[in-house]
Amino acid sequence: MKYQQLLKSVQSAAGLRLRIRLQPLYGPGEIVFPCTVAGGRYQISNRRIPGYSESVPCAILDSVQSQANRMEDALLGDIREGKLKLPHLETDFAGIEGLLKEIGKITCFEAPHRIFDAILRDSMDERGIHFPLTELGQKVINSNAKDATAIFQVSPASLLFGSWDSTGVSGGLGEKYTRCVVSEVVGINTEQAARAGTRIDPLNLAGSIPPDKILKETKDEMWAQIAKSRKKIDKPSEINHSSVPWPKEGSQLHGGVTVDYIQQSTTISFAALRQLHFPVGGKDQSSFAHAVLAAIALHAAALNTERGWHLRSRCDLILDDGVSPEWENLGGSSISKEILTADATRDVLNEAIAKAKEAGLLWNDEPIRLKPSPALQKLVVASQKNHRESASAE
Repeated sequence: MKYQQLLKSVQSAAGLRLRIRLQPLYGPGEIVFPCTVAGGRYQISNRRIPGYSESVPCAILDSVQSQANRMEDALLGDIREGKLKLPHLETDFAGIEGLLKEIGKITCFEAPHRIFDAILRDSMDERGIHFPLTELGQKVINSNAKDATAIFQVSPASLLFGSWDSTGVSGGLGEKYTRCVVSEVVGINTEQAARAGTRIDPLNLAGSIPPDKILKETKDEMWAQIAKSRKKIDKPSEINHSSVPWPKEGSQLHGGVTVDYIQQSTTISFAALRQLHFPVGGKDQSSFAHAVLAAIALHAAALNTERGWHLRSRCDLILDDGVSPEWENLGGSSISKEILTADATRDVLNEAIAKAKEAGLLWNDEPIRLKPSPALQKLVVASQKNHRESASAE
């Protein structure tokens, strides 16, 4: 896809869609482990799938939110490798006295609420002013769908992947920006498996020998620390020794799922992009901004695909036999299909950025660098100390 094609598409087409079939790295029909929700449950629900006479159970292998995070991480990786320049904010936690574990930099690609996250809200510029209280920060807070140019300038990904200023100075009145790119990985026609096993102890220690009796006769600093947090250590398993069968009697551990096939679906909604407006000097330059946002989404998806699908332990996926990542351009005069590599999408994105700049849209090539406020620093240091003390007491 060339830039001019993309620019024309964002003005009139419905959007872009990528649908690819995947299979387990271990082979078709092998067990894969879906993502879990509260209680260790899998997200399984019935869906109407073409080719089946009735609805079939389908498991979420990677959710919309998780896919968005993976695409943002891929973009950040491209930036850190020096291949791409995208506006973003970053808070650097280096040099904070009292930190027990280094944190490094947190960007709006990583913060849960993106540009409106509390981490960035509670960060300050070199003058010691909280970002939302700076001149640019005020423009970001006062942005809305009718004029989103300030957010486009400092964090276009926050417009693309969705964000809401729900915790800042605007409170619940903050603007909501809907997702314009959505991706999901789903296992089709799911059957669940159960699992059980035993953690084997290389020492083959007898489970009936009480360690607390030994501790009374023999000094041991580690066992003594563990004993402080427990009423008794009358079994080796209380101090993580001996073989232990799992799960506990009467309970069940989910053992993954088998599926007919796995499908990843990614869509970029041009209709959603067109809800955002970008006036510059009395002129509507929205199409140029829409092309940039669409190009970011295309590039993020291409990077995500080229990285491969290691979703979690025992959920490694590969393209199904004979499948290529082919994008469909929908809603125009005709449906066109095209395979796009990350190198190709990066070229389109860089051209889109250049054209947007020519149209007068502001664009920060370098990140806005912040430091955590003194209050946030103290909160982080105190929290790390609390976590370590709590872990020692368990």
